[in-house]
Amino acid sequence: MAIAAKMPARERPRRHRLKDAAGKLSGQLGWKELCFGAAAALLIGGLLVGLRIREMPSYKAGETAVEEVRAPRDIAYEDAEATANLREAARDRTPAVYELAAERIARKEGDIRRAFAAGRRLLSEYQVTGTAGLDPARRTELLRRLEEEAGGIIPPRFLPVFLDCRFDPELENKILQVLDITLRGGVVADGELFRLDLKKGIVLRDRESLLERPLKEFPGVRDLPAAREYLRLLQVEFSGLPPPAREEIRAFLEDQLVPTVVFNAPETQARRDAAAARVQPVQVQIKKGKVIVRAGEQVSARAAAELAMLRQAYGARFIFGRLLGYSLLVAGLLYALWHYFVFYQKRHRKIRNHAVLVAVILVLEVVLVGLLSAALDILSPRVSLRDASDLYAVLPFALAAMLVTLLVDTNVGWIASTAVGVLTGLFYEDIYLAVYALLGSLAGIYSIRQYKERSALFKSGLTVGIVNACALAAVHPLKHDSFVFFELLAKAALGVASGLLASALCSVFLPALESLFKITTDIRLLELSNLNSPVLRRLSVEAPGTYHHSLMVGTLSEAAAEAIGANPLLVRVAAYYHDLGKMLKPEYFLENQAFGVNKHESLSPSMSCLILSSHVKNGLELARQAGLNETICQMIPQHHGTRIMTFFYQKARESAAAEGREVREEDFRYPGPKPQSKEAAILMMADSVEAASRTLSNPSAAQIQGMIDRLIEDILADHQLDECDITLREVRLAKESFFKVLSGIFHRRIDYPGYDFRVVAGNADKTRVLDTNGQQAKAI
Repeated sequence: MAIAAKMPARERPRRHRLKDAAGKLSGQLGWKELCFGAAAALLIGGLLVGLRIREMPSYKAGETAVEEVRAPRDIAYEDAEATANLREAARDRTPAVYELAAERIARKEGDIRRAFAAGRRLLSEYQVTGTAGLDPARRTELLRRLEEEAGGIIPPRFLPVFLDCRFDPELENKILQVLDITLRGGVVADGELFRLDLKKGIVLRDRESLLERPLKEFPGVRDLPAAREYLRLLQVEFSGLPPPAREEIRAFLEDQLVPTVVFNAPETQARRDAAAARVQPVQVQIKKGKVIVRAGEQVSARAAAELAMLRQAYGARFIFGRLLGYSLLVAGLLYALWHYFVFYQKRHRKIRNHAVLVAVILVLEVVLVGLLSAALDILSPRVSLRDASDLYAVLPFALAAMLVTLLVDTNVGWIASTAVGVLTGLFYEDIYLAVYALLGSLAGIYSIRQYKERSALFKSGLTVGIVNACALAAVHPLKHDSFVFFELLAKAALGVASGLLASALCSVFLPALESLFKITTDIRLLELSNLNSPVLRRLSVEAPGTYHHSLMVGTLSEAAAEAIGANPLLVRVAAYYHDLGKMLKPEYFLENQAFGVNKHESLSPSMSCLILSSHVKNGLELARQAGLNETICQMIPQHHGTRIMTFFYQKARESAAAEGREVREEDFRYPGPKPQSKEAAILMMADSVEAASRTLSNPSAAQIQGMIDRLIEDILADHQLDECDITLREVRLAKESFFKVLSGIFHRRIDYPGYDFRVVAGNADKTRVLDTNGQQAKAI
């Protein structure tokens, strides 16, 4: 539990409560953050699209290619011509639908029966019997009546023949028999179309029962001319009639011919369309890296078609879709990163700075990998590898994870590794390469955590290379069916080169990013920890007491930071520079006065307070003039926080009480701010403990422990640690580490025989001796 959580909100200082509210607001996404996130997402998405899109040359069949063209990615396209051919074939295989119109036959037969019945009724009405002839008047009248009764069925030109035959029932039956044989055999209207359909297949469907049968079961289907010829053959049925009557009856039967097998065009078209729709489009696969055409070769028709498909695949819709997809994905990653900082990395006070840094590193990774990929695409035809994409193993995928780990921390490095792995898989459309990039990035995170010397980058790159080689060995049998040892060995060499390249690029970009975003890395801290630096040498000369105090504070702080898991190097370097401001007026600070006169004895408490507090402001200015990193500079005012200068405050109260005045406590406090990190809190505690330890002489372990406990309890009671994320457990561990270091400093030694080091001055008459506090106690 953090220290701040120990106090109810109403009991905290108002200044602290306001800062808490501001801290909550800082985690919200404002319009500036949203605009930057959208711009970064569009930029990275545009780079991912632009670096991978390659303009396909436009060659026509028969032309000579001037350059080799390879498929930049897997492309599947529809062969429209082949698909159309297959669908046309499916249409041709679909039988035409003809319908047997049996109702037409029945209707014709019914009409003829009614006409003959009407004729016989009229004959009976006119009392015409036998074969006796009719006088012309009656014949004319009877024909008129027949035309009225049956003229709609039997054309008037045929009525005299049937009248002469007295509408004989036997003749009626023969006519119906011949007509039925002809019509039920099947008559079609368009013989040519029928013959064409017959070659493809015909299905005959009964309109009444809806049963369907292939037409081969009905071989007697004829067109109208054939049906007329067939009627001529059936004239033998009317051999008992005179030839003129036979011809008239044949003409009548021809007039009664109607198509009884009818082509159903809508149903046929629907079935053929359905058959064509069931044909799947012919998909042509173009694998990534496939050589479409080589330089100097004549472009074939198929190659020209494939180039056209590639140009179409990389059209505006493809580019917009890819840009939208990449941008949304990157926006999601940046949003997740922001919330990770807000909710899980609260010790990072500069959330915006770190979010921008991660975005810049991702942009840098995308640009470098994209440019190197383009170079490898040009080189790949000259390298004999089974798959041209195997060359991508040399790309520095671990660069982003290494930079983020060094400049932010390990946990954010995980996020960067995930982002690199996801974007790699989408960019190259290769899941195996995504796994390879992710494993190499994770190796970069854990190999670069301890960056204490320049050679650490090379060691990290070598570690990444070894992990890359192992990853390639694992992925190779999954990607390829056969195993070739020398090919695997070559890929392992590419993996090692990838790690070394990532470390080399990291060493190039690290100083620039460190300076641009004002971030202190361990290697920079090591440079600042050099005691021979000009500013520390000046401190050792102008304020030697402060210099040695800073060294001791550094020792105490480093031990405490190691105990609680903070950054020991950062807190040690901050301790070296935390009192730089005392160089301007070293004589006003007790540790630099040696055995001289204390100048504060002649000053008022308020003036002494002003002089002492000014060393914070002066130290901050000197640190920035010396080019120290902002992280170090911020810890200079935080190491005192808003603590009160107790000695001068009490002195002022005593003086004010005698004069009847009041003294404000705020006037005797340091300007702050309070410690904002664990390292600053450790520095405050170590500074107080080291200064107080100077008052001890040959102390016992209980005295040392009591001094440490009392000082730190005063710091906690003054709420100095409320604004950092240090916990009570970590405070306890820090106190234990302070005790161990001070116990080692105040170790015991045996007395040297024949020496009394308490003697400090002497002459023939007297000798002065030091008491236990180092003061001249008595003369002997």
